[in-house]
Amino acid sequence: MAMPYGEHRIKELQQSADITPRGIQLEVNAEIFHLIYNLIWNTQDIHSINYNDLTVLHNLWKETIQESSRIEQRKGYYIPMEHQIEMLHNAYVIERKYISDQVFTMRVPCKITPDLIEEEYKHSSLAFESLFSKKIWPSAIWNKTGNHSMPMAFIVLGQPGSGKTRLSSRLFEDWNYNIIDASADAFIGFHPYYKELISKYSQYTLFQTSKQRDLLSQLTIDASIKNRYHLLYESAFLENISIPDLIASLKSSGFCVWVILRTCSKKESWQSIHQLFLQQRLKAPGISRMITKAHHNNSCSAFLTFADKIIKQNLMDRLIIQSSKGLVYDSDDLPTERAIDILIERLSSN
Repeated sequence: MAMPYGEHRIKELQQSADITPRGIQLEVNAEIFHLIYNLIWNTQDIHSINYNDLTVLHNLWKETIQESSRIEQRKGYYIPMEHQIEMLHNAYVIERKYISDQVFTMRVPCKITPDLIEEEYKHSSLAFESLFSKKIWPSAIWNKTGNHSMPMAFIVLGQPGSGKTRLSSRLFEDWNYNIIDASADAFIGFHPYYKELISKYSQYTLFQTSKQRDLLSQLTIDASIKNRYHLLYESAFLENISIPDLIASLKSSGFCVWVILRTCSKKESWQSIHQLFLQQRLKAPGISRMITKAHHNNSCSAFLTFADKIIKQNLMDRLIIQSSKGLVYDSDDLPTERAIDILIERLSSN
């Protein structure tokens, strides 16, 4: 039977289970399942896809999200590494039915330089808009319902490594997975010229600029508003999408908007970035990527600046501040503390 990992890597994974936070282990797994789901939609004709395979991938993702949600609520039982490996193997088998492995195999990385990106990304936005209507939107709404009389919008904000994705897992579970994810990372694996890039560089690579990811996010947001789907959008405030404008647009379209700020110290989020990278390198080298310290610090500064603007704008229906240990602030409780003061204190703590 085909296996994604050799004996040595399985041993490394088992050892990593003792030193890597459980939530981070599951976050990487969920990313893998979602990526393979995207790759199948991106590379296959819709009539050639076995929807039982999509159901299996969805259930693997769902099981992972459920346990991640329980860990977020500090009542999880954890998925043992042996079972994680079994789940990843099942995803690998499905991936190999459709494409050569782009996720699990160790390979020499392609050095992506600014000049290379400039050369490869002279693609018209029309190609991405066509890909969105033919592939991305059908994949996003599969197994979901729209036309809600009071659609919900969850905007989850925080610096990289703060735990936004683990916080979002609880929202997915609480709303029975009936939420469209418009976050930039939700589109990894989609590209209108994916096959040409693979044949040219002989490996899976992200090959999306921030401008292209923002375009796909905006198209997803617009379609979700038009069709009244529940919506989730995660941001580290470094995207080109204006959060204040997004909130105003959602409110004017009849959405109930919750803004959830994920708070943690710079030290904690920077440590989490390293732990995520190491888990990605072990489990799925094809998706491993390291955020620079400068990018992280810029995001921390932007977080406070833009969070203050959003708080003062006060258009959301509910403002929540959440740490990895639980609820810190909820506007529904008529708190006496200022939200921005809580964020400043938490971000600078050791």
